[in-house]
Amino acid sequence: MRRIIVALLVSSCLLISGILPTALSYAENSISNLPIVAEDAAVFYLVPHQLTAELNKSSLLLDSVSIKTAPLLKRNNHLYFPFKWLETAHLATIKRDAKTGSTWAEFDTENSVPFPSLRLMPNQSKIYDGTMTALDESIPKTFMKNGQLYIPVSLLSKMGINYKWSNGVMHWTWNDKLIKVLHPTYTTDKENITFSALVQKEFGPAYLLVNTGDGGMTSSIEGSISTFKGTEKKIEKSILVNGRTFQRIEYSVGLRPGPNPLEIYTYDKGSAKIMVHRKVLKPSSVPIRYNHASNEQDIRFTKPTQGYLRVQAGDPIAITGVVTATYLESNEVSFGVAAFQNGDFVEVEKKTVIPLKQDKSFSGSVFIQKPGTYLVNILSPDVFVGGSSPYGSVKWAEIAVEVLPKINKKP
Repeated sequence: MRRIIVALLVSSCLLISGILPTALSYAENSISNLPIVAEDAAVFYLVPHQLTAELNKSSLLLDSVSIKTAPLLKRNNHLYFPFKWLETAHLATIKRDAKTGSTWAEFDTENSVPFPSLRLMPNQSKIYDGTMTALDESIPKTFMKNGQLYIPVSLLSKMGINYKWSNGVMHWTWNDKLIKVLHPTYTTDKENITFSALVQKEFGPAYLLVNTGDGGMTSSIEGSISTFKGTEKKIEKSILVNGRTFQRIEYSVGLRPGPNPLEIYTYDKGSAKIMVHRKVLKPSSVPIRYNHASNEQDIRFTKPTQGYLRVQAGDPIAITGVVTATYLESNEVSFGVAAFQNGDFVEVEKKTVIPLKQDKSFSGSVFIQKPGTYLVNILSPDVFVGGSSPYGSVKWAEIAVEVLPKINKKP
């Protein structure tokens, strides 16, 4: 299966990475007041901030701390603030491009701005993207004063910042959306694991995603395309803390032998990455894992008879069986090898293609030369998958393999 959901996840990372020291201290103080329990693997929460500035005054208050800065100005009936304020408020890093004369903001990931960066030019009424292409929308014209680029206050609403203007004073309010991973790794000898997350309501639904083993992530809940079946349920009513509302969600999911990369994922507000290592005490007790319950009716294996193998580097891994599915558009199965590298399963070998015999049986071998943790993915003949190219090969099953260093026998 291709990386279906990963496109959504590319912009989602652990959101605490860009916090400056002042904000980090604030965040740590906030988390100490939350009703965290031992079962919580992660907490998703907001940290509120405010900025206050008076017109023409060369200072502002950021979370009640006074900071000297270029002033708020009014021109042509529009309010303007120095672009640099976004950096002062830990919302973005401001840089200047001497070649184009533009100044751009790279927004910190904890603020939910719908774009990673924006560029502005002096004395222009356009917003530009990273390639200096002007966007359709017009804004009040920017200007330079005392070496500072001034931008209109009306842009703040596009940055997730609320503002009010009254009696010569402007107030900004916004929230950092933070994720703290409390238990980044687990080790267990069980077939399943259960943990929870404390999630502030503004994050919306928080789903558990499991690694498919062939370049993607998928939901673990019933009805997904994977046999990594699990459950998600709210185990407490709304939890109120100092005017904030939280919910505790419990997750339970089946585990493959070895590493299991998981993510607690929220739409466009980031994810918590968790790694679960399952130790297998009796390899022969582990069945071959089918990618979907129906795949068990599509293919039958005679070798191996178990879903977890320990082999020496370079030794053949024999895979034999028979395809029992009908309505096939090709007459071959293939074996793909994915290695566990840098927290993910990455395809490392060219696929081994095995023709089906007349009775739809197959027989082949896979050789893995380097010690490590691997998955051998069993890929189907071409079947109906829908879309513009309605037929293609899909993952039917997987075999977990631990490859040990080769032991050279003495003559």
